[in-house]
Amino acid sequence: MLENALEIFSGKVFEFITNENRIKRDLLVKKHSEHLQVLGDFSFPNTLKSWRGVLNSTRVTNECDNNLLKSIGKKPEVLVEESQKWVLKVKNVKEVNDRIHLFLVRPIAIRVGLTDGLKNKYLISQKIDEGTSKVQLDPLCEDTKCITSLRLKHLTKSIQNLYTLSEECGEKAPSIVVSSKSTSRSDDGQMILCGTVLNSKTGVKECAVTADNFIKLRQNEMTLIAQHKYGVRVSTDTKWKEFIAHLGESAVVFELLQTKPSSAVKINFDHSASGSSKGAAFILYNCARLETIIKTYNDKVDEGIYPPLSDFESIDFSLLTQEDEWTLVFNYILGLPSLLSNCVEVSDRSCEFRPHHVCSFLSSMVRVFSQYYRKVRILTEPRTHLLPVMFARIHMLRILNDTLKTCLRILNIKSVSQM
Repeated sequence: MLENALEIFSGKVFEFITNENRIKRDLLVKKHSEHLQVLGDFSFPNTLKSWRGVLNSTRVTNECDNNLLKSIGKKPEVLVEESQKWVLKVKNVKEVNDRIHLFLVRPIAIRVGLTDGLKNKYLISQKIDEGTSKVQLDPLCEDTKCITSLRLKHLTKSIQNLYTLSEECGEKAPSIVVSSKSTSRSDDGQMILCGTVLNSKTGVKECAVTADNFIKLRQNEMTLIAQHKYGVRVSTDTKWKEFIAHLGESAVVFELLQTKPSSAVKINFDHSASGSSKGAAFILYNCARLETIIKTYNDKVDEGIYPPLSDFESIDFSLLTQEDEWTLVFNYILGLPSLLSNCVEVSDRSCEFRPHHVCSFLSSMVRVFSQYYRKVRILTEPRTHLLPVMFARIHMLRILNDTLKTCLRILNIKSVSQM
């Protein structure tokens, strides 16, 4: 079971209000993802009407007001006080437009998030290594050279990974068959339909461009992008050619998985209009950035320029005061377990897997990191007063890097160590 401090916190807030355990997938306690400094990290409606369906009538002591907290006889400061017993603690509470907004104690939450991130990295890796035999590619789907067949293979692999990571997919969970044929049926399990790959210009299934040709097309685009940035040696240097080959393959996987599995994928085969491949390249470019920062720090330790990284327990995470630092920890490191939970929904009658959510998560994560990288000088001069904040940032970026690589692995995309 993955550590999920955000889910636990939501449950504690729900229990504070109702005296009941939180209903799975209940949306009354909302986690925010933007404008955290202004809106807070969580909020919930402060109207009695919104909670009628889950609030026991015995909890309501004053029905003359639609104000939730007044109706149950509790004040916002009591919530702050109560939260000091929780793993994530509330620093401040504000009421805005009939909603209660909760602001967490950030240094504590950052330490919790990074600690959980380390644990979750190993748990996820272990589960993926174990694999599952309960998700299979439809044997009736002919292994062809078309792009739809390629999408089916990668979709099956990502669903296998999500299946192994889901608490809903225990021993009694149904077996899954992933198929591109709408007429296929499974006698002892459930079907996941893989949408067709269409040519965006013609609107019909793409059969003329083979999977291999599609990969080569994206590799050529990557070469042009790299040449523009790094020069003509990109097309002749062996290491560059190997790297571009990998980048093109990764771009294709990302492009095929970033759409809902059952929906058709529309591909633009023009060289000038490949926004998808550029998006995948941007993710891998920032993966390489993270690796480079960590390697550069380690090299400078070996050279005696920097002292060795202080132990995690001795780090002062209150030094991470940049808003982007909080966003990276709160939305992506702490947010990973919730992402994975929301990627799977399984019952006796139906099942749904959403690897496209992982793609969106990655795209959003690297946008924030890239913004942070441009604004903040991470590797500073080795002056004594600058070292504590650099140590805190290196610890954070190591675990952010693990989070990014974990998501890539779920999609069956290899990470990169340099550009």
